[in-house]
Amino acid sequence: MYKFIKLSALSLFVLSCSYGHDYKFISTSFTDFCISEDEDYCVKAINDRCKSNYLIDSMQKYEYYIDSDKIIIKFKCKEKNG
Repeated sequence: MYKFIKLSALSLFVLSCSYGHDYKFISTSFTDFCISEDEDYCVKAINDRCKSNYLIDSMQKYEYYIDSDKIIIKFKCKEKNG
């Protein structure tokens, strides 16, 4: 539960910083996140970043009354073997 609260607080902070941008990446040692108002911006950015070799773990939409809705996509770029 504490981990969820920390992630939510971090997400809200980054969401406030991402105003005016198409998307924003957050990278941790375990996974990566893309935050945007539009799913298509994130998917295109992830596709470019991972060279079309990635796995989307989850996708969550946050709806706000005052601000634009945001979507957070948790993804992982796959490593190339060989």
